[in-house]
Amino acid sequence: MVPPPARTPAAAATLTVDYGINGPEALAESAGFPLVPVAMVPASTETTILLGFRSPRADLEARALAVSDPASPLYGAYAPVAVNAAIYNATDEQVQSAVDWFAARGETVVPDATRTFIEATVTVALLEELTGATFGAFVPEGFPSPPPVVVVSPTTELSTITPALAASIDRVAGVVFPVDLTSSALSVETRRPRPAASVPDPASTWTLTAADGGTPWRTGTPIDACPDALETTDFGHPMGISPAQLREAFGVDELWAQGFRGRGARIAVVDYAPYLASDIDVWRSCFGLGGTPVTDHVTGPLISDWFQSLETTLDLQAVLSIAPEAERIDWFGVSTDAPTMVGSLIELLAPAFDASLTGGVAPDVVTVSFAVCELEIVNQDPAWRVGSSLFDQMVATGVAAGIGTFVATGDRGSSGCFPTTDDVNVSFPASSRWVTAVGGTNLTLDARNRIVSAGVWNDARFASPPQPVSSPFDSGGGGVSVMSAASPWQSGVAPGTARTVPDVSHFADLMPGAFLHYLGGWMPVGGTSLASPLLAASFALQSAARAARGEPRLGFVSPLLYSLAADESMTDVVIDVVLGDNDPHGVGVYVATSGYDLASGLGWVRQDRLLAALDRPDPVPVDPVGPVFTG
Repeated sequence: MVPPPARTPAAAATLTVDYGINGPEALAESAGFPLVPVAMVPASTETTILLGFRSPRADLEARALAVSDPASPLYGAYAPVAVNAAIYNATDEQVQSAVDWFAARGETVVPDATRTFIEATVTVALLEELTGATFGAFVPEGFPSPPPVVVVSPTTELSTITPALAASIDRVAGVVFPVDLTSSALSVETRRPRPAASVPDPASTWTLTAADGGTPWRTGTPIDACPDALETTDFGHPMGISPAQLREAFGVDELWAQGFRGRGARIAVVDYAPYLASDIDVWRSCFGLGGTPVTDHVTGPLISDWFQSLETTLDLQAVLSIAPEAERIDWFGVSTDAPTMVGSLIELLAPAFDASLTGGVAPDVVTVSFAVCELEIVNQDPAWRVGSSLFDQMVATGVAAGIGTFVATGDRGSSGCFPTTDDVNVSFPASSRWVTAVGGTNLTLDARNRIVSAGVWNDARFASPPQPVSSPFDSGGGGVSVMSAASPWQSGVAPGTARTVPDVSHFADLMPGAFLHYLGGWMPVGGTSLASPLLAASFALQSAARAARGEPRLGFVSPLLYSLAADESMTDVVIDVVLGDNDPHGVGVYVATSGYDLASGLGWVRQDRLLAALDRPDPVPVDPVGPVFTG
C-alpha cells in the first residue's frame, strides 16, 4: 500500500460558511413568491443540522481518482478510511474545537467515520448563538392563517459562524427548515427517500408480449427453486427468475466454480425499515443458499412501512443470491432525523463507512436502493448544494479507502419525478460523481439460462395494445443531472458537462422479476433496487478473487468500467445494450444506442469475462480517461 501524502499546511482561509440559500429575500427569490413573517416558533424548537469541516477536498478527490484509475501508478493503493479522514478531512484540532463548543452547551457530538461532518440536534436558540443571527418564521404571502407549516430561517442572509468554529467549519446544512405547527411536539417535517423498487400492478385491459430483448414471463430453467416459489405467477404467466439463473446468465457461476461463493467478500446494505428474519430463512432454504448470517446494525426506531420493509427484504435476498457465503454481510437499519432528503441519505450511508462497526475491516461494496428526484431536492432543500458536497466528500473518502458504492438510478425512467411531473429528470444519490449508478435491463434466457437477448428495462413496452403514458409502468432511471458535474472518466463519452446516469445496468425487469419471499408469501419483484445489490455483490466477489491472488481489491469500479468499454478487445466484458428505451411516460427520451447512452449507460457486465480480463497481466488500456464511442 502506498500511503497518502502527509497533510500540507493550508493557506490562510477566507472564513466564510456556506449555508445554502437562506434569509427570506433569498428564499423568496428561489421559490418565486414572496414570504411574509409570522409568529416565531418557540426558541426551544429543535432541528438537526450537519456541519461540514474545512478541508482540502480537491486533494481528497485527486487521491480518490488516482487509486481508482487503472492507468494510475497509485491504482489500488488504498488507505483505511481513518487514515484518509485524518489527512484529507478534519484534523484532530478541528474535531476537538467542535466537540468542545457543543459540550460547553450541554450537547454531545461526534464526527462521522470519514470526518466529513458532525451532526447536531439543536434548538433555535442554539442556532442563533452558533450563527450570530436572528431567526424568524415565514410563510408564502396569502398562506392560510393560522398556518399549518412555517419555514424557520435566519431573518437576513448569513455566511459567518461563531468565531470559535470559524477555522473548523465551512458548511452548515439545515438552518432553514420547516416546522409542522399541527403537531403538539412542533416536529420538523421529514420526507423519506422512496425505494427504487416496484411491485406488479395487475391490469385487465392489456396482455403481455415480448419486446426489445426481454420476455415478461419466466424463461430459462429455475432448477434451484422450491415448488412454492415456482408457483409464482402474474398476468396468467409463470413469473420469477431464480438466483441460479441470474448467476448463470451474468457469468457469476464462474466465480463460484473457482470457489468464490462469497469467501473473502464484504458487503454492506443500508435501509430505513426492518425485515423479517423468517422471510430470509425461508428464501435461503428454498434455494439452498445457507451460509453467512446477516449482521444487523440498528441505529434507532425504524420506519414502519410495508413498502420500505419490502425494499429491505429485497436488498438482502438479492445480495444472498450472489454471495451467500460472504465474509461479512452487514445490514444497517438506520433511523434518521434530518429535515432534508439529502440529509437523510447522508445519515443512511454514514454508518457503512465506519469500520469499527464491521469487525475492523471496511466493506468492499455498499449498496443503496433509494432514489429522490433531483428536482424535488433542488426545489425543496435550500441547502442542497451543501448537502450534496457533504455526501460526495463522505463517499469519496470511502473511494480512497477502496469502498465501492452502488446506487439504484430509480424506476421512473427518464421522467424521474413521475407521477408528480413528467419532466425529464434523474435521481440522487445515483447522480453523485463518486458512486456507480446502476440502471436496468430486461432479458430472455434459453433453457441453459444463457442470455439470448437483453434490452433496456421498460415494462410499458410489454403492454399490448400500448397503454396511455400516464399508466404506472416503470423503467430504469437515466439522464442528465442538474446537481453534479461530469466525472473525469465520463469525458468524451457522455454528452455535455453534467454528470449522466446510469453508468452500467443490470437485471431489473419487474416482469418477470426475481423471486422474493416477503411477509410469508412468494412474489416477483424488480426495479433498479434489485439491480444495485445484485451488481454490488458480484463486484464484491470479484474483489475477493483479486485479493486471493494478492492483488488490490477493486474498490470504486466506474473508472475501470469506462476503461474496459473503450477497449475494442473487451466488448465481451461490458456488453453494449442497443434495444429499447427508458421512456415509459412518453417524454421522448432516452433510446439505447451503440456505445454509451442515457438509457443503459455502458451496458451490462459479464462477470466471467471480467474475471478473466482482470486476471490478465495488463487488463485495461493505458488511457482510461476520455474514451470516445463512434457507434
